[in-house]
Amino acid sequence: MLQAEIKTLQHKLLEMAGFAEQMLRQATESVLTRDETLARIVIDTDDRIDEFENEIESLCIQLIALHQPVAFELRFLTMAMKISRNIERLADKCVAIAKRSLELLEYPPVKPFVDLSYAAQVTQTMVKDVLDAFVNRNAELALEIRARDNEVDEIYERMLNELLTILSEHPKLIEPGISLLLLFRHLERVGDLAANISEEVYYLVKGDIIRHSDTH
Repeated sequence: MLQAEIKTLQHKLLEMAGFAEQMLRQATESVLTRDETLARIVIDTDDRIDEFENEIESLCIQLIALHQPVAFELRFLTMAMKISRNIERLADKCVAIAKRSLELLEYPPVKPFVDLSYAAQVTQTMVKDVLDAFVNRNAELALEIRARDNEVDEIYERMLNELLTILSEHPKLIEPGISLLLLFRHLERVGDLAANISEEVYYLVKGDIIRHSDTH
């Protein structure tokens, strides 16, 4: 009975994650192609993500109360609540990116989005791979994804420095530049959240907490 409920819960969690992964693709694409429709689709999808989080949390609490699970099952249920919370926060960042995309439509492009395109690719791959690690109970992949967050941080710092240089030379670009700065920050946070999820996957598989550690 509990195993069947856990399978249902995992399916719901993966469905939620699928929505968030799609939101990330659409949000970054809306910036790169200046597509207002895609940006608004992302913003409108956020309510569905919130519903998923509420459903998953309620189901986890119900299963813990009814079955008093131990060992792996208890780890799964506590981890599912934490992952759904991180996915909801990731979706919020996608909405924030979409809103910055709409702001940027009011101005000519500030600079070619070469770094943004690469950063988007890196973060999208992190999100996709962390879901694969969850499905396949792959602790080694979870650790590798966690390490990739350093690359996202480096990209963010590079883009930040480049943009600040552009803005110092072209003060008229301050307003769209601020939107870009915020956008880059939101994307960097997506990497952080994917890394958070990878830590929960590692905990699920190994039973070890690696937050705030340098486990490799």
